[in-house]
Amino acid sequence: MMQQPIVSGISDDHLEDTKLLKHSKAVCIQISYDKAWRAKELALGSIRGSPEESYNTLPSYCYVLEQKNLALVAVDGTFLKAKYLGTLFIAACKDGNNQIYPLAFGIGDSENDASWEWFLQKLHDALGHIDDLFVISDRHGSIEKAVHKVFPHARHGVCTYHVGQNLKTKFKNPAIHKLFHDAAMLIVSEFNFIFGQLEMIDPRAARYLMDIGVDRWARSYSTGKRYNIMTTGIVESLNAVLKNARDLPVLQLVEELRNLLQKWFVTRQQQAMSMSTELTMWADGELRSRYNMSATYLVEPINSKECNVNYAGISAQVNLDTRSCTCRQFDLDHIPCAHAIAACRFYNISCYTLCSKYFTTKALLSSYSECIYPTGNEIDWVVPNHIRDKVVLPPKTRRPTGRPRKVRIPSGGEGKRTSRCSRCGQYGHNRKTCKRPIP
Repeated sequence: MMQQPIVSGISDDHLEDTKLLKHSKAVCIQISYDKAWRAKELALGSIRGSPEESYNTLPSYCYVLEQKNLALVAVDGTFLKAKYLGTLFIAACKDGNNQIYPLAFGIGDSENDASWEWFLQKLHDALGHIDDLFVISDRHGSIEKAVHKVFPHARHGVCTYHVGQNLKTKFKNPAIHKLFHDAAMLIVSEFNFIFGQLEMIDPRAARYLMDIGVDRWARSYSTGKRYNIMTTGIVESLNAVLKNARDLPVLQLVEELRNLLQKWFVTRQQQAMSMSTELTMWADGELRSRYNMSATYLVEPINSKECNVNYAGISAQVNLDTRSCTCRQFDLDHIPCAHAIAACRFYNISCYTLCSKYFTTKALLSSYSECIYPTGNEIDWVVPNHIRDKVVLPPKTRRPTGRPRKVRIPSGGEGKRTSRCSRCGQYGHNRKTCKRPIP
């Protein structure tokens, strides 16, 4: 009798905490925790729909979504938190303004060989063959197998953050962790010195990194176009954005993704249209920073396009024809390094002409030239019978015992966060347990 008026006046956001529902003065009803929990589930079901209905409507939704929108790379997976659990697969890259650019999403039962191969095959079908493709991921065995099978010509690098966390767990030496991250980012001459120091401290750690493959984590030895992307942080950032959406039924999750992309595309399209520089804001700022660094570099010409550049006793050889430098930064970033900019100044060449076309404002506008359209009301969908008759069942999963996990499992080597007292500002305790005198 009273369920409908209560539910109709409560939004989705007010049903997240059962304790709030139990003790809510607005409801004015004394009920047990279990009854409050069941009431919350019923209310959410009436607002969001059932997970089973969500899977069943998915083929029609995808058909309408495809009709409304034209078919348009770090990869990773994150767990879902709805009734049937599952895994959300994500592939993303960065645009010319150093912003996250999602490429593809997929939903599967778990991170296994079959699921990753299916997802990457769908990604391959959408993108086709890409020269110099570089894929970055953690060292999940299923990802490595799928990348080598679906993209046999692609380079596969590993996330330096995850490798660093594994070093922490295995060798428990903060100095090794720091030296590894320094070595991963440095030029060849500096890499050899830093890696030599790491090897002296712990030969086992050096052997572990060599077994992974230096070309897979060190920029100076990378054999592909890795640019400045060393980690899967762009995917982890997307995971954080979608934290609450992962609790929704699958259809609402996909709609949340579509809505997010719609907002990003229109905002970034307007941002790109307002840029007056030849390069994007980020690339232009990066180039200016390197230009200032190059002011004191000394150039010794070798011929009309090659030269030797010296600074602080370290030299690098630049070839403007091949757009390369022995420091490897120019080769990897596709933006002139400080050595190349010094050479451009010496030969009176504009360094802007040596930047990759992907960093131009024109390319950025092209990236966001298409729009992401909504699917409209379900009642207005025109869906062929053969699509409507498709049956998509939820994955066969067994609900684990206990309270459902809402936060991710920390990675190996990830330290605990120390609490900070808001009363005295010291670490290791909170305001309630603070006993320090305040002057």
